[in-house]
Amino acid sequence: MLDAIVAECGQPLAIRSTHHARKCRVVAGIGMTPAIELFQGSGFDIENGIVVNEFLETNHKQVYAAGDVANYPDVIFEKRRRVEHWDNAVSQAQHWARTVTGDRQPFVRVPYFFSDVFDLSYELCGDSAGATQTVIRGDLQSSSFSVWWLKGPRVISSFVMNRPDEEKQLASEWIQSKKRSVRIVWPTRTGRLETRPDNARKPIA
Repeated sequence: MLDAIVAECGQPLAIRSTHHARKCRVVAGIGMTPAIELFQGSGFDIENGIVVNEFLETNHKQVYAAGDVANYPDVIFEKRRRVEHWDNAVSQAQHWARTVTGDRQPFVRVPYFFSDVFDLSYELCGDSAGATQTVIRGDLQSSSFSVWWLKGPRVISSFVMNRPDEEKQLASEWIQSKKRSVRIVWPTRTGRLETRPDNARKPIA
C-alpha cells in the first residue's frame, strides 16, 4: 500500500510507504512541458506552447507550428488544446502540407490517443469535460469494454478497449459530427445503458 508518490520536475522519484510490499508497480501518465525556450523573446505568442490559429499559423505570417508544442483552437470542442501524441503531430504536419500547397482549411480532428500493451489495445477519443452521463458497454471486469461520455444527447468522448473496429470508427464520427444523433436506452437486456445512433445501420454488439 503506497501512501504517497512524491516527485518534482527534474528530480528523482521518491515513494513514501508505511507498509512493506513485496511487489509494487507504478504507472505514471505525467505528460511533458513543451520546449519553448528557443522561442522566448522571439515575438511568438507563448502560452502553454506556441499559440497558433485554426490554420496552425503563428502570429508571424506564414510561420507555422505543429505537434506537441502547438497550442491550437480545437474547433470541435471550442477550446484551446495542446495534444501530446505522435498521431497529432503527424496529422498536423499533413494538414500544414496541404495548407502551404493551397488547400487552406481549419485543422479539425478529434483529440485521439491509443496504445497497445501486450494483448490490450485501447483508444481514447474526444474530451470528457462537462459530461452529464457515462455509458458502459461490455464488462468492465473483462478485457473488452467501452466507456462513452455524453453531454446531453451528444457523444463527447469514448474509451474503447478490444472492441470491434466499427465501434472504434463510430466514436470519432459521432464526436466530430456534434449532432444530436444519439439516444439512450434504459434498461437493456444486460441491465446496462445503451447508446445507439438514430440512423444506425445495425446495433453494435
